[in-house]
Amino acid sequence: MATSILAYIPVATLADRQGRTPFVMAGFLCYALFPFLLVSAQGPAGLVAAFVCAGLREIGEPARKAMIVDLANAAQRGQMVGVYYFTRGLVVMPASLLGGLLWTLAPQTPFFVAAGVCLIGVMLMVTGRHSGMASAG
Repeated sequence: MATSILAYIPVATLADRQGRTPFVMAGFLCYALFPFLLVSAQGPAGLVAAFVCAGLREIGEPARKAMIVDLANAAQRGQMVGVYYFTRGLVVMPASLLGGLLWTLAPQTPFFVAAGVCLIGVMLMVTGRHSGMASAG
């Protein structure tokens, strides 16, 4: 959490000045890297590194939200944020059930699946197959 708090405002400012897409991609990369670091952590130093990476996942958050809001016209921005959180909630709610089912295969399985999903998000950002978000920032 300390990592997130320390990085959030400076990174949001940089994203506004230099473009949002690289910061969103960096956040997605941290989302993908965190499960690998957590599963492979050897001792306290490994856990600290994993959770610093977890804090860095948030560096893309302000830029990602700004990109979403930028896609809507000014009169509908509040609605767009509501649709975003509603959709995110619908997708995230069954994730704990799926994670529990994957855990029965092996405790590491849900972590690797989560990392894979994040890597797909990164690839979509890199290839531009995400409704034009790369051009929005």
